[in-house]
Amino acid sequence: MFNFEVNDLVVRYAGAHLRAVDGVSFAIAPGEIVGLSGPSGCGKSTIASALMGLLPSDAYVSGSITLQGRNLRQCSERELSALRGTNVGIIFQESALALNPLMTVGAQIAEVVRAHERCDRATARSRAVNALREVALDPGDARIYDSYPHELSGGQRQRILIAQAIVCRPAFVVADEPTASLDAAVRNEILDLIRTLNVQHRMAFLLISHSAAVLASTAHRVIEMCDGQIRNGVGSHFTEVEGNDSRPHDSRPHESQALLEIAAAWKVHSQRRFVGVRHRVEALRGVDLRLERGQTLGLTGPSGCGKSTLARCIAGIDTLDAGEIRLDGRVVSALSGSDRQQYRNQVQLIFQDSAAAFNPRFSIYDVITEPMRVQHIGTPEERRGRAGELMREVGLPSDRLNARPGELSGGERQRVAIARALAVRPRVLILDEAFSGLDTETRDRITNLLRELQARDGLAYLCISHDIDLLSAFASAIVVMGDGRIVESESDPTVVPVAVSA
Repeated sequence: MFNFEVNDLVVRYAGAHLRAVDGVSFAIAPGEIVGLSGPSGCGKSTIASALMGLLPSDAYVSGSITLQGRNLRQCSERELSALRGTNVGIIFQESALALNPLMTVGAQIAEVVRAHERCDRATARSRAVNALREVALDPGDARIYDSYPHELSGGQRQRILIAQAIVCRPAFVVADEPTASLDAAVRNEILDLIRTLNVQHRMAFLLISHSAAVLASTAHRVIEMCDGQIRNGVGSHFTEVEGNDSRPHDSRPHESQALLEIAAAWKVHSQRRFVGVRHRVEALRGVDLRLERGQTLGLTGPSGCGKSTLARCIAGIDTLDAGEIRLDGRVVSALSGSDRQQYRNQVQLIFQDSAAAFNPRFSIYDVITEPMRVQHIGTPEERRGRAGELMREVGLPSDRLNARPGELSGGERQRVAIARALAVRPRVLILDEAFSGLDTETRDRITNLLRELQARDGLAYLCISHDIDLLSAFASAIVVMGDGRIVESESDPTVVPVAVSA
C-alpha cells in the first residue's frame, strides 16, 4: 500500500504558455525516501506546493493527489489545515519567508503542537525543545528558543523549519531543499536525522534537492524532472554533472593596493527580551580581510559564525561597532552623501533568501531596473534593454520580465537577484549563498558568467558558501570563520595570503 500517490498531475498558471507540471505520476510507500531532482524551473517546488494544497488561486490543477487513501484535492481548506503538520509536513526552501518575523522561533514550533494536539503551554514548549535538540540546535540555549528569525543565521532558520515539520511526527514530509544553506557538518546531521526518522517512525519523505550527493546518500530512489515532466520513469539514482573543477589562476598584480580591506571588524548584537533581559552576541570579533581587484575570495564556516553579518557590514546595511572598512583606501564610515551612495553602488550584496529581498508586487523588470531608476541611470528604453541583456546573461528568457517573483522558482529568483546586483555595474559583488538554490548546470553557467565579467571588468567577488567543492573551483583563496573570527586561511601558492586574525 502506498502512503502517497500522485496520478496525472497537471498544474498551469494563469497567463503562462506552458504547463508548470505536465502529467506527473508517482507513488511513495510508507517508510520510503524518494528524491526529486531537476533543473531550476522544472516544476519541483510546484509539485511540493500542490501536494500541500498551497498553490496560488490562479493555478489550474487536474489529476489526483492521495494521502493514505484520501484524495486531498477533494478536501476543504479546513480539512487540509488539519492534515498539515499532523499527517503531512513541509520544509520550505526559503526560511525568511516561511517564519513569522513577529514570533520567537520556539513559540512558532510550539504553536504547531498546540494547533493540532490538546495540550498546555508547558507540554508544547517541551515538545518544541525536543524538536530543537533533534535538529542539532542547543535546547538549553535560551537565545535560540527565544530568538526571532532575523536574529538567527540562514542555516539556523532552516533547522527551525525542519523542527516545525517533524514536531508532530507526520507520516509524510515534503522537504524542499532542506540542506541547501547548511554547512557540511550540519547538512550531514540533518540527513542523518531524516534517515533516523525514516527508520524509527517509518516517516516517508519526498526529498527535493539539486545535490546528487545528498540524494545518493539518503534517497531510496530518485525521480528526475525536466520541463514539468518525469524523464526517468519511477526513479533511479543518477550521477551529478561535473562542473569546471579547475582552480582559477590569479593574475592580479600582487603589489597593488587592495580594492577592499576590512580591519579589526567588531560587531555586537544586543537582543532585548520582553522580560527586560539582554543577550549580547559578538557576531564579529576582530575580523581582518583583504579583497584585491579581480580576486574571488571564498568565505566559509558553520552556520551562525558571522559570515552574513560580515557581508551586511561590508555592503553598508549594518555598521561596525569597531574597526574599519576601506574601499580604494577610503574609510567607508567617513563617507557621506553622494560618496556614500556611490559606495553602495560599487559594493552589491546578493542575499541568501532571494524571495525575501524582492517586493512581491514588482514585476521582474521592476526588480532589476529599480537600482538604475533610483540612480537615474539611462533612459527607460536603455534600462529595458539592459534588463533584457541581464536576463539573457543569467540564463532566463527576456519575456519573463513581466512575471512577478512569486511566479518563479527558487533557482530562477536567485538568478534574478544576480541580474539585479549586476545592473549598476558594481566593482565588488558579495555572494551570500547565492548558488545554494541552483542546479549544477545553472550554477556552472552563472560561475562562468561571473568569471567572464571578472576578466572583462576586473570585478572582485566575496563568495560565501558552505560548499567547499564550489569554493575550491571558483575561488582563488578561501578563509574559514568560526565564532566571529577568521580561524583559517587557505590559498593557491600564486595568491597573496589573506590576513588571519589572532
